[in-house]
Amino acid sequence: MMMGLTVCTSASATEMNDTVVFNNPKKVTVMTNDSMQKVKVSGKDGDEKFYYESKVDIKKSTSKMIKKSVIDDENGWVLDLGLGWAAPTKTPDGHGFAVFKSKEVFFGLRYCYAPDKASQVYSVGLWCDWRDYAVPTNNMIGKNVDDIVGFGVFGENASKTDSRIRIFSLSVPFLFTQKFGKKNKSSFSLGPVVNFNVRGRINNEWTYDDVETETSTKKIGQRPVTVDIMGILKSGGIGLYCKYSPMSVLKNKSENGVENPQFHSLTFGLFF
Repeated sequence: MMMGLTVCTSASATEMNDTVVFNNPKKVTVMTNDSMQKVKVSGKDGDEKFYYESKVDIKKSTSKMIKKSVIDDENGWVLDLGLGWAAPTKTPDGHGFAVFKSKEVFFGLRYCYAPDKASQVYSVGLWCDWRDYAVPTNNMIGKNVDDIVGFGVFGENASKTDSRIRIFSLSVPFLFTQKFGKKNKSSFSLGPVVNFNVRGRINNEWTYDDVETETSTKKIGQRPVTVDIMGILKSGGIGLYCKYSPMSVLKNKSENGVENPQFHSLTFGLFF
C-alpha cells in the first residue's frame, strides 16, 4: 500500500520509547501481509536523502495483545453470590438436622489477581454469610433454665413447629482458581474461608391452641472464629460449591463449664 503523508511544520524525526514521530515527511510507504508490516519513510524538508524503515511482526504482536487482554479481564473485583443448604455432620447421638429446611446465603466482593501468561487466579474477599441449622419437625433446640443448650421436643399439642440455630458471619475467602479449556469458561477453585461469627441465635416457633409463639435466644455459645475448606466447580457464570468446617459450630463448653452439643458445618449449593 502506497501512502503519501504531509503533516505539520519542522522536518525532523522524534523518537519517544517505541514511538517515532515524523514531521513533514516527503513520502510514507506502508506494506502489510499476513505476518509482517513494513513502514518506509523517504525524504523530508531539507534532506531529500533521509530514509527510515521499520518492521513489525504482526502475529507475535497480536498474540501478545490478545493474551494481555485475557489476563486483564481476570484482574479486579468480582461479585459473588451463594445459595445453598446445610447438612451438619458429627451430630449428637439420636439427634440430627433437616437438610432441606436448613439454608445458607452469602454474598460479597472478591479481588482477583492473575499473573501474566498464567491460567491461575488468586483471590481474597469479604462475604456476608447467613446460615441456619433446622432440626426435624416437632423436635427443638434451646436453652434450659441453667442456660445450657440442648435438644428436646415440643409438646404433644404443638403444631407448625420450627426450631433452628442461626449464625451470621463476616467471611474472608482465600481462593486459588485453576481455569480449564481454551476459552477459560470452566474452572475449579479451592481454599480456606475464615468466618468471624459475630452473631448467634436460637429461634423457635410453634402454635398451641391457635396461639402462635416465637422465641429468640441469644448467647448460644457459638465459636467466634471458624475455618471452612471450600471448593467451587464453575462453568460460565454458574457453579456448584461445597464448604466443610473441621471445627464445631458451638464451643466445646458453655460459660457454665457444661459441654455444648457438638456438630460440624457442611454446606453446599449454587455459586454465581
